[in-house]
Amino acid sequence: MSEYFVTMSFELNDENLMNDWKALSKEIDEDISKAEGFISRDSGVDEAGRVYCLVKWQNKTHQENFMQALESKPEWPKMMQHFSSIANMDTAVNQAIDIF
Repeated sequence: MSEYFVTMSFELNDENLMNDWKALSKEIDEDISKAEGFISRDSGVDEAGRVYCLVKWQNKTHQENFMQALESKPEWPKMMQHFSSIANMDTAVNQAIDIF
């Protein structure tokens, strides 16, 4: 199996939410770093203010297992509500790439 790379980009709901995003991104880093098969996560922002998150996994199965476990948690809707209060989900773009 090859490594698996997931990218997500989005605009903030308001440019003044950057500090909120940075705090949430740090929480995400802490949580995801414990996941089996996790390799790395980086995030940044381009000149236009679009946020990018780049997550590398050992393989697609590890990423899928992590997402299934996350989405099955009772607090998942509240977590997504908080995320959506910062990230404009209408502008979100996700892409997955098998690395060989």
